[in-house]
Amino acid sequence: MEDWSGFLLKIIFNDKIPPKQQLKNIILKTSNLFTFMDFKRPKDYMKNQDFLKGYIAYFVPVNLAKTYSLLKELFKYPSIFQKKDIKIVDIGCGPSPAILAVFKLIREGITSINYIRYIGVELEEKAIQFGREMIEKFKPEKLSLNYEFLNTDASDIKTYVDLKEIKPDILIFSNSLGEIFDARGIRHEDFLKFIKLFTYNNDNFSLIILEPATKKSASRLHALRDILIKEMGFYPYSPCVNSLPCPALKANNWCYEERKWIPPKYLSFLSSIGLQVNYLKFSYFILRRDGLNIGDTFSADSMIVKNTSHLLKEKGKSRLWGCWNGKLIDIERLKRDYNKEDEWLKIKKGCYFSFNHFIELSEKKIRIPRSGSVRVFYCPEIVSFNCLSE
Repeated sequence: MEDWSGFLLKIIFNDKIPPKQQLKNIILKTSNLFTFMDFKRPKDYMKNQDFLKGYIAYFVPVNLAKTYSLLKELFKYPSIFQKKDIKIVDIGCGPSPAILAVFKLIREGITSINYIRYIGVELEEKAIQFGREMIEKFKPEKLSLNYEFLNTDASDIKTYVDLKEIKPDILIFSNSLGEIFDARGIRHEDFLKFIKLFTYNNDNFSLIILEPATKKSASRLHALRDILIKEMGFYPYSPCVNSLPCPALKANNWCYEERKWIPPKYLSFLSSIGLQVNYLKFSYFILRRDGLNIGDTFSADSMIVKNTSHLLKEKGKSRLWGCWNGKLIDIERLKRDYNKEDEWLKIKKGCYFSFNHFIELSEKKIRIPRSGSVRVFYCPEIVSFNCLSE
């Protein structure tokens, strides 16, 4: 079967390897459109050939790698892993429908799904065309699949009314909130009405919302998280381990993931021009109705802390910011208190861990002493999404 990255290049450049300068220019142009100029982005941007090529070359592998990482996290839960059939509604799916990530999870044995009902909602016809080509090319041979794309507006209430009877197991919004809230002027209460249509008599429902790692996008995402939990009775599956209000919002800060990944080889030169190519940066949440939480998959009999920063090494100590019981806590450990093969030093951004002793230095600062042992439960793995055919 054809290599994943080779297929992308074939689609974009008619099977020719473009000069690096050409590839750099179209990727930078498209990247600016989705970051610094997102408020000016026209809804028909894919009609511009440079934007379309840049999106497929860069954002398709990036978005699929992010979605793959989150779905792999969701399928860690035994009862979710064991599901044999699943229904997915993918809002604003673009040219990289989330079902492609599920294909790879099936091939890797991460899920035991053998039937998928998939609906992608997308306004741009060119994105639908490319998404359909990808599904037809990379669908696992033994998978029973019923899929369709709806060429419609993700901010139109009629879209959600038409889809509510499907009762999806997973509803995904990927980089869609800016378009829904900013470009369309949708209010939070309107968005809640959209979501409520899918929750009636659907206790196994998972809501996944994935956004860029900018302060604006992440802050809006976490504010929406708090509203959905308070107003609709959702419970976090991940990254949070409780349903308390987001402490990053209270601190006028923002929380985001930074997961190491292995990009397609043709993107490897991008780090030299300032684009992040070694890490996936994004903000997200997965909410459920039934109270399942990623913490349930750990053998934890005590508290769980989510690390929201890198391990910051300073003179005589190292420290990090941990989300613990609804607060952002500055946690430190002195070098003199390190233990042999100390798990504290293995903590990466995004890891979940615990410790059994601490000294309270202030309301928002603690120290783990020599007598305190650290246990790491789970760290997001390196994401490799170079090939869909294995």
